[in-house]
Amino acid sequence: MKILLVSDTHGNNEVLDKLVKKHPDMDLYLHLGDSEATPEQLRPFITVRGNCDYFSDADDKFMIRTEVGYLFAAHKPPFVDPIVAEKSNITIICHGHTHKRRFEKIGKILYINPGAISFARDGNDLSYLILEIENSKVKHTFINIR
Repeated sequence: MKILLVSDTHGNNEVLDKLVKKHPDMDLYLHLGDSEATPEQLRPFITVRGNCDYFSDADDKFMIRTEVGYLFAAHKPPFVDPIVAEKSNITIICHGHTHKRRFEKIGKILYINPGAISFARDGNDLSYLILEIENSKVKHTFINIR
């Protein structure tokens, strides 16, 4: 499974079309909120509502089944009780909001933030992330936008 993850585009919708054209072989395109875009502008991305998505009717969170367990997506980094996560088979948590890249395993949970398409706040370039889940292995690649 190949997933393209973006967050915090803040109205920079042209980049979404460019990313889909650049990476047409993805199984899934996920936007982790603060798009400030309409559903039509976001297609084919599945999205969660961010704190700046005032008029969005997207859900605040969702889960997707993967071969390594569930991927939980929300805009703000959620606190997830490790016991609840294990009982729910949540192994990956993806979020945006901080505008900072993150790929960190805490206990049995992998936390991922692809960085930001607009206004990076961690000293890195603007970025997105390609997540590959295959043969029970999880690989990632941060890709800079220049």
